[in-house]
Amino acid sequence: MRVAELGGLPAPDTYGPFGYGPWWLLGALALAAVVAAYAFAWLWTRPRGILEPPPPPAVPIDVRSVKEKYLRMIDEVAVEHEAGEIGPRELAQRLSLVLRFFAHESTGVVAEVMTLRDLRDADLPAVEGAVAQYYPSSFRRAAKHDPDAAIGAARQVVATWM
Repeated sequence: MRVAELGGLPAPDTYGPFGYGPWWLLGALALAAVVAAYAFAWLWTRPRGILEPPPPPAVPIDVRSVKEKYLRMIDEVAVEHEAGEIGPRELAQRLSLVLRFFAHESTGVVAEVMTLRDLRDADLPAVEGAVAQYYPSSFRRAAKHDPDAAIGAARQVVATWM
């Protein structure tokens, strides 16, 4: 059937199929290349492994008040020993713990869980020396014990600290 037989003329705004130019394909390829370049750069430059946050800034320590606090704690332990509430073994263990917490609070080193070798390696010679004096009394029942020397050593470590 022809258009003339239908009784009408072809519409002036009707066009037949036409092909697209090659530019849309080149544009899509260029866009894909840019996206791939950004993805590659992100993957190549991102940090690997588990990220650790930076350490918190150092808080200034008031050494004087820390010393006073721990000297009072040593005095409390001495009073308990003089009253007979704790024996020589407990005295040595408590003084060792007080000095370890003092070192931790003064330096930030986790000294309360360290062995003598760890204290030596952590460069805490005063604490290590005093704690070494407490080891025999802490771990052997028949060890010789001088409570006045033990208390004096603890006081000297705290009093002469930095």
